[in-house]
Amino acid sequence: MEQKEIFLLIFSASLTSLVFSISLVTLFVLYHRRKDYYRKEITKTRIEIAEQTLRNISWEIHDNVGQILSTLNLYSYKVHEESPTELKPKVGELQDLIQTAITEVRGLSKALNTDYIKNVGLIKSTELELSRFKRLKFMDTQLNVEGEPFIIPDDKEIILLRIIQEFFSNSMKYARATKMDVDFIFKGKELRIYVKDNGVGFESAEVVGTGIINMRNRAKLIGAFLNLESEINKGTRLEIIYRKKNTDNVT
Repeated sequence: MEQKEIFLLIFSASLTSLVFSISLVTLFVLYHRRKDYYRKEITKTRIEIAEQTLRNISWEIHDNVGQILSTLNLYSYKVHEESPTELKPKVGELQDLIQTAITEVRGLSKALNTDYIKNVGLIKSTELELSRFKRLKFMDTQLNVEGEPFIIPDDKEIILLRIIQEFFSNSMKYARATKMDVDFIFKGKELRIYVKDNGVGFESAEVVGTGIINMRNRAKLIGAFLNLESEINKGTRLEIIYRKKNTDNVT
């Protein structure tokens, strides 16, 4: 075999190997992009289903439970009128409890209802949640807003609120906290959200619960940074960083 033929053979083999390698790399990159895309779509679909479920529950609470309590409230006034004088204070206490129940049911219905959240926005929805905790004497709360708030698309506001609500829920169930602080800090196109409780805390290595996974998946879906820190007997702190994008469509 002549030297020229050997050269051409080596060149062809090298070119074939190069094309094969490039094809493998391209397929690998495309595979991972597709995998991330489908994972994001699955997460998005799950969230949409969850939101629809919460909306349905909100309607059921408002229409059914709320109606029952309202009817009970009307009966209580009739009972109060017809009660002996010595029983009127007790009936009055019962009326107060019914009114409290009506207020809380309405508040819970609003917290679950996506349409209501879209109307009042992220900050007001968070404020209503904290007010409910304080009103029911679950814990002391504080809300702080710094900077000039900018408009966040409805779907992303709802996801941010659900992350915050997940933290509230975990704090209520496990942390035995007596204080909850929430800070919204707007700077340019960046929003930093800090949520902190003074609960029992946990070892950071143990952060593997479903609630924490849901929080991280939701944050990833809207391109937000999420960090959760905790120490035993020193409470838990959630940090969310959301950056407004030029491609955000506000509806």
